[in-house]
Amino acid sequence: MKNKSKTYLLLAAVLGVWGIIGYKIISGVSPTISEVKQENFDKSFNPKVNTEVDTFSIQSLERDPFLGTLSRKQKTSSSSITQSKNSLINAKITYRGLVKKQSTSDKIYVVNINDHQYLLKIGQIADSVQLIKGNEKEIIIRYQNKNQTIKRQ
Repeated sequence: MKNKSKTYLLLAAVLGVWGIIGYKIISGVSPTISEVKQENFDKSFNPKVNTEVDTFSIQSLERDPFLGTLSRKQKTSSSSITQSKNSLINAKITYRGLVKKQSTSDKIYVVNINDHQYLLKIGQIADSVQLIKGNEKEIIIRYQNKNQTIKRQ
């Protein structure tokens, strides 16, 4: 008799668990639809017009925000500025670097003339500035029939 009562008790528990699972599945598949109230909105939408202009400015930082150290101040080479003031009256010329493919010997020099960047090969002319010769550290240009050496910055 003991075994039969335990069997009936376990059978009732299993049927109860499966009944709850079945109820959850059926109620999930066919949920009850609640009535949606339709409200009459008499108010019209009038957004505020923002007439204020959002402005910003970029400022140079004295400190590196990630390292907490003082940032390096940019140096302007006095030789190129002196040369450009003395002999290059109308043009501000700076040498930025050299670009070349490893497979060929063609070199392209990056030169800024009056804040415009030019990619020049030897012998080319841009804004009446002709590139005569150059290497990784400096270039020689001809401007107003005068040869000038510009160091890389």
